[in-house]
Order: sequence, then structure tokens, then C-alpha cells
Amino acid sequence: MRSEPLGDTDPIGPLADEVEAGHGPVALVRPGHAPVVLVSAEHWAHLLELESEEETAWWRRDAAERAEHGETPEDGEDEPGIDETEFRRRFTHLLPPINGVA
Repeated sequence: MRSEPLGDTDPIGPLADEVEAGHGPVALVRPGHAPVVLVSAEHWAHLLELESEEETAWWRRDAAERAEHGETPEDGEDEPGIDETEFRRRFTHLLPPINGVA
């Protein structure tokens, strides 16, 4: 995330004050553009923490499901993978054409 200075006279200043005061995020909408959301640093940190917890839960759930099927943690991931040539041979039908040539 990048930080930008914001002065008290900046037009977005009152919105930043509203968010800082705990009145929730503010969606900034421009015609023809996707909205962006102004959130407090505290709220942003909370969202990052939730994302991290969600990823951890996914990996734990995935490991538990694999264990239920009799797989050990050593199965699969630590074995050598295939090289690019073999990958392209097996999965070329899934790749987009290069310069219009399949």
C-alpha cells in the first residue's frame, strides 16, 4: 500500500475525517471508473488479518481433507515437478494461442 500526504484543505479531507471518526468506509465513485473505498488504517489492518486467517484456515482444511484420504504431508508437493516442455505437451489445449498460432 502506498501512502500519500493529505492536507487539511484537500477536498477529500472531510471524508477522511469521517472515516477516522469511526463512521465506516466511504466509497469514492467517479463516472466511468470502478469505485474505490477509503477505510481507516485500523480497518485495513483488520481486513489483512482476516485474509491471513482465511488463508491459514484453507490450508489447514486442505491438509485435513488430504489426510482423510490417506495422503501424508510428504505426498505430492515435495516431489519433483514436470518441466515446461512436458507441461506444454500435456496442457497445450488449455493455453491461449501465441501470436494467433495455437
